[in-house]
Amino acid sequence: MKTKYVILAILAAVILTASVSIVGTLTVTTILGNRDDVYYITFDKDEVDKESLEKFEEVRDLLNEKYIEEIDEDVLIEGMIAGLAEALGDPYTVYVDKDTMDSMNIDSEGQYSGIGVTISTASTGVGILILDVNELGPAFEEGVLAGDRIVRVNDVDVTFEDDISYVASIVRGQVGTDVEIEVIREDTPRNPVFTITRRVVNSIDVESEILEGDTGYIKIKSFTQDSPEEFINAYNDLVDTGFDSLILDLRDNPGGSLYAVVYIADLLMDGGIITYTVDRDNVREDYEAGPGGVNIPMVVLVNEYSASASEMLSGALRDNGLATIVGTTTFGKGLVQGVYDLDDGSGLRVTIAKYFTPSGVSIQDVGVVPDVELEPLEEYLDDPVSAIPFEDDIQLHKALELLGAR
Repeated sequence: MKTKYVILAILAAVILTASVSIVGTLTVTTILGNRDDVYYITFDKDEVDKESLEKFEEVRDLLNEKYIEEIDEDVLIEGMIAGLAEALGDPYTVYVDKDTMDSMNIDSEGQYSGIGVTISTASTGVGILILDVNELGPAFEEGVLAGDRIVRVNDVDVTFEDDISYVASIVRGQVGTDVEIEVIREDTPRNPVFTITRRVVNSIDVESEILEGDTGYIKIKSFTQDSPEEFINAYNDLVDTGFDSLILDLRDNPGGSLYAVVYIADLLMDGGIITYTVDRDNVREDYEAGPGGVNIPMVVLVNEYSASASEMLSGALRDNGLATIVGTTTFGKGLVQGVYDLDDGSGLRVTIAKYFTPSGVSIQDVGVVPDVELEPLEEYLDDPVSAIPFEDDIQLHKALELLGAR
């Protein structure tokens, strides 16, 4: 049996974040009812340097002795738990407190209590970029615009925040409660501030229309549980009208449900691999399309805000020879997360695998590179797609040209 170091279980996130070596193989042993009624956490000697533990105790003692206020050691324990995930350096592996966990789960069926906006980290500048404003939501009614950048939610400054799940969780809340957001708006000298009453918002994930040259156009804003049904309805509407080619617009789509994107890819593909994942043990899991599919010319539009499931779908269609990709290189999120419930209602979101396009390309930190690379007009470089008028949308015009509609 390995020799073990033993320390008192009073741990702070700052210690674990600074001493990454502590987060090796961690064995926890709890001893209750001993002589001193003390809890212990043990570390394998072969995995953890003694100096790291000595530094931990040194900092703990200094905090207890010098910090200006009395320390709540349960708060430090909570910080330590968050620090375990943070120390891995993976922005997608995070500890989620109970309130945030509840908020993250409330829109799993396409409904949520919030304000009706789609957000993303901005590729340039500061703030949280609003990509789309749901016309059925209260934010639209109060005058929030696509392209606004959120810098404050109630008393929380999010000017430099990069955890979108966290920002979404504090924007959402109980039906009938108010949330105040401050935004930066271009050409507005004073930041607009909106007080918005949260309510249940039905998401609109899929929109369709017929463009010139009998070209069908389907825009997928995000992938939720409702997206497959909405996609089928949108596609059938195009069939009823009549079309001979298709533009699939995934620009500004931040991703979402794996189930939804696999279902939609299966509808479009006549067999073949949609995507596959590989875990830490090098175990591969394939997601394949069944027979059927759509046999018409297709162009997929993407940009730097097309992420995760959007990249999966565009890569699948391109690699299976079904579509040409137009736009700018996508976000580059090729990691799969598992979400695990903890006993007290909090949770842990953990990166458990990488996913690959059918040709074996991992898009993590790389993205899907378009077949035809084309940026928007200069005056729209920092704007969401929804703010670009049709007559100025040169990426959409290029798609029409490639399909012979121009």
